[in-house]
Amino acid sequence: MNISMKEAIKRGLRPGVILTTLIIFGTLIAIGTVNGETFITMLNSIFVSLMINGGWLISLGTLGFIIFLLFILFHPIGKVKLGGKDAKPEYNLWNWFAISLCAGIGTGIVFWGPVEPLKFSVQPQMSTNIASGTKDAVIWALSKSYLHWSFAPYAEYAIFGVIIAFAFYNLGASFSVSAGFTPMFGKTAEKTWFRGIIDSVTAFAITGGCAGSLGYGLLQISSGLNSLFGIPKENLTYIIICLVIVATFTISSISGMNKGIRWLSDKNAWMFLLIMILAFLFGPGQWICNLFVESIGDFFCNFIKNITAVSAFNDAGETIGSIWYSSSELWSQWWDQYYFVDFLSFGPIVGLFSIKLAKGRTLREYVVMNWIIPAMFGVIWFAIFGGLALDIQYNFSAYADKVDLQGCVSLFDYMQQFGNEAMMLKVIEVIPFFTILKPFILLLVILSFVTMADSTTSTVSLMSITDNKGIEEAPMTIKMFWAIIMGAASLIFTLTGNIDGIKIVKTIAGFPILIMGIVMVILFIIYILKHSKDKDIQDMMVD
Repeated sequence: MNISMKEAIKRGLRPGVILTTLIIFGTLIAIGTVNGETFITMLNSIFVSLMINGGWLISLGTLGFIIFLLFILFHPIGKVKLGGKDAKPEYNLWNWFAISLCAGIGTGIVFWGPVEPLKFSVQPQMSTNIASGTKDAVIWALSKSYLHWSFAPYAEYAIFGVIIAFAFYNLGASFSVSAGFTPMFGKTAEKTWFRGIIDSVTAFAITGGCAGSLGYGLLQISSGLNSLFGIPKENLTYIIICLVIVATFTISSISGMNKGIRWLSDKNAWMFLLIMILAFLFGPGQWICNLFVESIGDFFCNFIKNITAVSAFNDAGETIGSIWYSSSELWSQWWDQYYFVDFLSFGPIVGLFSIKLAKGRTLREYVVMNWIIPAMFGVIWFAIFGGLALDIQYNFSAYADKVDLQGCVSLFDYMQQFGNEAMMLKVIEVIPFFTILKPFILLLVILSFVTMADSTTSTVSLMSITDNKGIEEAPMTIKMFWAIIMGAASLIFTLTGNIDGIKIVKTIAGFPILIMGIVMVILFIIYILKHSKDKDIQDMMVD
């Protein structure tokens, strides 16, 4: 059921959810507008404090989330069908896959696909003592990229979805993040004060996360427009792009789940698959396959070691204290822990949104579709585009007549000169009809963000209504409010802090969600161990 703004007011708006985010980001936007230097200095201070003092908890928490999902896969609780034994799926497997993939992937995978493997191979973490540009550096670079974009981050989406879906479909909880505490506390978790705190923190986190992702999109689209049409990369360009994107995902969100998001995700998923296939076919296919096999082996063999690397010592062998260190000295915090907490800023909302697709599926099926499959997609994406970028870097003689580095001596040098955001458009020059594909890539970036922002806006808008039971879509006014907040915040982050500013604010937004996720998982495990053999739980299971 869709409702009007008048009906939403009658049901009750949630001032805590709305005002908390409005006050925090209103303050940040004001500071960033008046004094950008003060803004980025303030964010830096908060980032350093959080990562030095809490980086270890981020790594342990993320590892714990992965163990929890493996527990769900192999424990009998995984046979519980969401909605009960007689519930029927409302989405076929393709739609489920497409929406789940695109709602959480945003623009990040397109932005970083060729960048991370190249950057890490040329500038590996100093404490590893791996020489730049060597075979070991290449394998290490891809293994680290897999760590950042596969099983670890997608676990942070899936853990919230598993718990909230069980509570919503099988225990009659409300459509809210706080529903994740219902298994342990029952309807007490639905109390206004508790639900308000949890959902207010979630709204703040997703606004920061979504705004940060839009910042990446603004940089990449601006770079593409500059490459294709000579449009300057300047503040006015960022503003215009932002307005267009915000208007697009707002309109899409207003059209509803079964029109906007379903249609966009279908087209977006096909575009992802098409560009991957073309890059593989026209790129160094044999090299990519060999590199994939060797790097995925390294990834799994060193997974525990890499996920728990927290830079206890800097590269001079000194104990890390509470002072500022450069990103090279705090490599793990600036890259590994940053990515984990970055994805956490999206975790509750993506998990909450994804349960709309999961009715009639078992918890085990949910974990496979929302954790294992998108994680493997991420691995394959980075193997293809990372492998392509690495081959251009270290075997450029084979590409000299295809890829124009515009006077730069290497692909890495080109990236340093023209920015990370220019990389995807450059590496696809190996494809014969790349001039057609460049606008296609820009469209992919736009659709990726619009799909993610669409699902985010729809979900957080529903959370803004006190009694949201039975409501499929929130009123247009509420959706426009959230879209404007995210768009304005993303502009400030982009104009004042560029990529580092974007990374910092996403970290700050996601850190409170880490604590929430750890507590929610622990309580749900206690609940399962205590009640999984109860008759009412057994009746929810299928063979």
